[in-house]
Amino acid sequence: MSLIINLSDIPSEGQTFDCEVLPEEIILPPDDGKIIGPLNCKGQVFLPDDRMAHFQGTLTGRVARECVRCLTLFEEDLCLHCDAEFGQSLPSTPFPDSSKKMKKGSRRHITPIDEVLEQDVDTYPITEGQIDLLPALREYLILATPPHPLCQESCAGLCQICGANLNEDVCQCYSPVTVSSSMVSDTLSMVSKKASNPSTRLVRTRT
Repeated sequence: MSLIINLSDIPSEGQTFDCEVLPEEIILPPDDGKIIGPLNCKGQVFLPDDRMAHFQGTLTGRVARECVRCLTLFEEDLCLHCDAEFGQSLPSTPFPDSSKKMKKGSRRHITPIDEVLEQDVDTYPITEGQIDLLPALREYLILATPPHPLCQESCAGLCQICGANLNEDVCQCYSPVTVSSSMVSDTLSMVSKKASNPSTRLVRTRT
């Protein structure tokens, strides 16, 4: 089933939507992971009025991400709840001429520009009686990317000296020094010899 839906085919009670989304249809930025296999999109499309459409559903599948600590790729399940509004753009209305004074006592309300712009936020376009779910699904996938992906909460990361993955093996860069090490043994031997043969101290006597 296509991700482009013709609104004239939607009945008043809405229409159930079920399709697969191929990885090549949604190309994510490199830092947001890579889709593994097709995603499954299920939901329903409603028509609140003749100028609006509403999609509500879920997007499930798997995605590969790079761990920020050990830099290895790991896979995780994906289950997103999607809720998207679609609307037709309103015809442009010329702004009132400020040079013309309003009649005294007029209560005509003029919508501020900021309020008009705010109404268009998070609303996807209806183009020639059709809606395209792909941009909305892609945006939900990007927003679902964690700021710091981890392969596991206890990820030990990489050794800052040799670069070894500390999740797989413990490197020797930070091995604690023990008494059995050769350096410590040599040091103890030198201290012992000095203790047994104290150096002669010169003492100045008074005359």
